[in-house]
Amino acid sequence: MTRLEYRLAAPILRFLAACFRLFPRDPRRVVLASPRLPRLDGNLAYLYAAMRALRPDLRYVVLAEPYAYDLRGKIVYLLRLVRAMYHLQTARLFVVDNAYLPIHVAQHRGSTTVVQVWHGVAGIKRVGMDTTHPPEEPERTFLHRHYDAVVCSSESWRSPYSRAFRTPVDHVVALGAARTDFFFDSSAVADAASAVRASHPQLDRRRLVLYAPTFRGRGPGKRAASGLDAARLRAALPADVVLALKTHPNLNPAIASREGFDLVFEPDLELNTILAATAILITDYSTSIIEWALLGRPLILFVPDLAEFEADPGLYLDYRTELIGTIAITTDEVAAAIREERFAQPGIEAFVARHLGACDGRSSERFVRQFLPDAGRP
Repeated sequence: MTRLEYRLAAPILRFLAACFRLFPRDPRRVVLASPRLPRLDGNLAYLYAAMRALRPDLRYVVLAEPYAYDLRGKIVYLLRLVRAMYHLQTARLFVVDNAYLPIHVAQHRGSTTVVQVWHGVAGIKRVGMDTTHPPEEPERTFLHRHYDAVVCSSESWRSPYSRAFRTPVDHVVALGAARTDFFFDSSAVADAASAVRASHPQLDRRRLVLYAPTFRGRGPGKRAASGLDAARLRAALPADVVLALKTHPNLNPAIASREGFDLVFEPDLELNTILAATAILITDYSTSIIEWALLGRPLILFVPDLAEFEADPGLYLDYRTELIGTIAITTDEVAAAIREERFAQPGIEAFVARHLGACDGRSSERFVRQFLPDAGRP
């Protein structure tokens, strides 16, 4: 968001917030909002399912409305934020998985609870206000304010999340990441793997090697990861391997090169669903590393730009001493690790305990019990 956009939008939203606070609060309305995708995914999707199952008496509103960078898209987005501000000022519970302008520019009434659940699990690259170089203005002023609670995956992440989301550490609660519930359900994992294979016949009796990197940059400057020569890697691998690509959901898939891959998964397919069918994961600084640890399968960390990432946005973990998996800097090193099955996983149990200590397959349920208790009242 530019300074001009912020200066135009913020006063309008603050005025509307003051008006909407005059409206009666609806104790049965729960809002799940995301500016990332046109649908709920990850943590919000699992929480939505749990809420509807455990509290069917409540009314749920979904605001899944991605930010757009063209002029028309920005105008439409601003109009949608008017509706979001109304719900923020009148709902019982408002849950988000990313920065969300209405929350940050105007304080909500005390009887409404606003919870940040973030879209990842723990962290690899630094996020929010805890990056090596803080965001530029105007984000530096308004970003990540006015949360009543922030949810994290383990006790060890309470302090980093407190800094990242400008929230007192005693308001950061280790309830577990809802999206990890999937990995504790062996039937769900098996069904997902079967569905992926059934939908992609080229996977029949072959091993899936998945390349799923995170994006680089931010805002309109987001770009795809570079450095992996997929054609060279494909040529170096045996015939029983399918080399596939899954682009990051926050990245325009059209800007990622598809050359050399046997399979490019559709953008709408949830990453965790694909992981269920994956034999070997190649990634970089994605939080999928942490979820992947629950499966205990081979991991390759392809990080040719490690020094650059350590400088900005910065990393929460030391890649050389705290990560599981095999580090590779070149395409040939990735190929050699796969051919020779060099997959170091020392300390994986301790890694899971540190980063996913509150995750046990019941994180979604715990969230609902915490923020929507059914003790005889709406």
